[in-house]
Amino acid sequence: MNKTKVVYLVSGSRHTVPPNKNSPGVPRIIETLSINDTSSIRYKVISKYDESLRQKDYNHNKYLHINPTFWNRFFEKLLHYVPLKFKKRIFGYSLEDRIVYYEGIKRLIRKEKPDVVITFMHFELFKKLCKVYPKAKHIYFFRSTDLKLRLGKENIDFLLKNSSGFLANTKSPINELKSLTPKLKFPAETIYNSVNLSDFSDRISEDLSRQYRKQFNLLPNDFVIGYAGRLSEEKSLLELFEAIHYLKNKGLNVHLLIAGSLKIETTPNHHYYDEMINYAKEKLASQVHFLGWLPNEKLYEFYNALDIGVLLSKYSEGNSMFLLESLSMGTPMIVTRIGGNLEMITDGENGFLIEIEDVKKNLIQKLETIINNKQQLNTMSVNAINYIKQHHTNDIMVDKFNNFMRNFE
Repeated sequence: MNKTKVVYLVSGSRHTVPPNKNSPGVPRIIETLSINDTSSIRYKVISKYDESLRQKDYNHNKYLHINPTFWNRFFEKLLHYVPLKFKKRIFGYSLEDRIVYYEGIKRLIRKEKPDVVITFMHFELFKKLCKVYPKAKHIYFFRSTDLKLRLGKENIDFLLKNSSGFLANTKSPINELKSLTPKLKFPAETIYNSVNLSDFSDRISEDLSRQYRKQFNLLPNDFVIGYAGRLSEEKSLLELFEAIHYLKNKGLNVHLLIAGSLKIETTPNHHYYDEMINYAKEKLASQVHFLGWLPNEKLYEFYNALDIGVLLSKYSEGNSMFLLESLSMGTPMIVTRIGGNLEMITDGENGFLIEIEDVKKNLIQKLETIINNKQQLNTMSVNAINYIKQHHTNDIMVDKFNNFMRNFE
């Protein structure tokens, strides 16, 4: 009889699994993939400890955590006095809590001796785990686009030499890897982000839309744009404000709901945020509504209130949960023609693609067209839901993941 393989899903993100109400998409994706043990594969997860776990009932044998022990706390305090350049040279990164967390993962992997290790997100962690326990088969789950730009040639060479598999949440990194090495020696697969339809599509409600809009004195026929995510320059938010101001001067009453908070961002841009706030106060006081951070279980209320969503990334975009969740609620999207957006949005069917150059001008043109043609928006809404049901449900992605893991049974 074949031995059951033990596969460790290791989160490079400093968020806990099982996820809590503050968790972004990655912990939810890891949890979704981890609950599908088979007769030949048993999954375990390593993630950072969080105090919310005290109130959570979960499988302690499946979900392992790097706990804040006395020695971990002491080590982190000690690192505070080590110059950044030395921390960078020794560990490859300089954030004290990340160093402590990753060193804890290394110790646990040495102790547990898994058959397969899948490292999510941080490549330096992948490299360390390959070195600390080379007997395991190591798989890297890349969660962005522009593989060569983000990893660099040296890291890609390491990946090609040491990896037993490669996963990505868009197609482009795999295509890029295959172009660099036409005869790829290990399996590679795209596992997109996914949504639970009962959390979103099943909660579409015109009554809820009206109730939510009333909080901001919005009428049922007001045109409402939505954005959820980081409040950064990269997302073209000031250009979005300027486009709404232009439409306001033309007599079009457009409102914007923004879900996000600097408090949960790892690298907040306070200067840019202040510019946004000041612009909104001076020119769009009654039209831009800052909602703050919204827990995952409340997002469906936000999506219900929208006519269209926007994701105007300037430099790169992977497989945005905001984009997928919006589509699953029947909310078409206007997105920049970049990265994973190109794989999700078919222009004119479930949303619109606009060029990165002159975002404001291109956005204005699309919004004017849509506001004057609500019927098109209704058709796109149906297309958006069907697209998610056919391509991005949890069940679809779990099946793809299970098929990929058969390579390691």
